[in-house]
Formats: sequence, C-alpha cells, structure tokens
Amino acid sequence: MKFFKNTFAFLLVPAVAAAGYTLIKNLLRFMVSAGNQYIPFWIGILCYIAFQIILYKPMKTYVFGHELSHAIAGILSGAKIKKFNIGEESGSVALTKSNIWTTLAPYFFPIYTSAIIIIYISLGWFTDIKQFYGYFLFLVGFSIAFHIALTIYILSIEQPDLRIHGTFFSYVVIFAVNAVVFILLAALVFPGKITVRDILLQICGNTAGIYKFIYTGALEICSAFRETK
Repeated sequence: MKFFKNTFAFLLVPAVAAAGYTLIKNLLRFMVSAGNQYIPFWIGILCYIAFQIILYKPMKTYVFGHELSHAIAGILSGAKIKKFNIGEESGSVALTKSNIWTTLAPYFFPIYTSAIIIIYISLGWFTDIKQFYGYFLFLVGFSIAFHIALTIYILSIEQPDLRIHGTFFSYVVIFAVNAVVFILLAALVFPGKITVRDILLQICGNTAGIYKFIYTGALEICSAFRETK
C-alpha cells in the first residue's frame, strides 16, 4: 500500500509545487499592494518571530494545540478519545480509530489561528467589531507565525506520525493541504483582497502547464532515444 501511496505522492509533486508557487506569488503581490490597514498582520508575524528568537519556543502551548488537533480530527471522523496527555515537550492522544486526517491534522490545521477567526466572525454576527479589525489582524499574524515556525521545528525532529502512512507521502499531503488551508484562511482574513476562486483557477492553470511541460519533455526524450538506435 505504501508503494502506491508514494507513487501517487510523486505524481502529485508538480501540482503541490504549482499550488505553493501560486500561493506565495499572490501573497507577495498582496503584500506589495496592501494598504496600511493590514500592517498589524505583518507586525504580528514579526512580533512572534522576535518572541521566539529572544525569549523561547512556547512548546507546551504548541503541544496542547497539536494534540487537540488530533482529537478534533478524530471526533469529526467519528472516533472517541480514550486518553489525552500533555507534557512540556510532547503529548499523546489515544483514539478509538484513526486515519490519515487524524494523524496529520496538526501539521496543516493552525488551530489557534482558526479559533481566532471563528471567534471574530462569530462576534461579528452580534455586534459591530470593525474597530477591532487591527487587533484581529495582529493576532492572526502572530498565531500563523507560531504555527508555521513550530510546525517546521517539530517536523525537523523525527515524527512517528509521518511514518504511519509513509514519510514522503505524508510530507506531500501536508504541503498540499496547507496550501488549501492557507488560501481559505487568507480569503477569510482579507475579504475582497484574496479570492479563493481566482487562486484555485491560477493553481489549475499552473499545474496544467507543469504537467504539459513534463509530458512534452518526456516525449522529446523518448523521440531522441529512438533516433539514436
């Protein structure tokens, strides 16, 4: 089964690369063209980076969110929680059943950022909170930098989660789902500035271009090989 998963992941790499390129390109374009109202978002990112470099890595907070992500993904998949443990540097969750989403959820689900967005949008149903948009942007930037920095750090350490479905396959899934999640979050945080439909169309176009390039190159190589015989 892992052979087929790795083969599928290998074939999916160009699409993941196209998604990552498209997302980064749109975020950089947004960064250049965005107005002053979005400055708190970038300040939030810089503040977390400075916090981690100067002070410390808030690993216990990350571990709690990591294990909670496993638990939430398990509950949404119909599993029950048998055990939930949190330590200073590690934790564990025992579920009655597991799948790829429950296993890899912490690596592509920024739980604290999602909680901030849900709370902000929910409060907007009951009162006018536009005056707090700057604070919201700061918290989103701070929390997303927290998620990215500590996810990269934790992936640099050997993770048993990744071995369950194969390390290479897991990495491809993590990158692919992260791209989709970040597109959705960006559309919620910057409404009207980043559109999910437009980015997805760009990804499809870039992906088709990459696969066409690979296919054409493969045909040329085969043709050149036959001519040498």
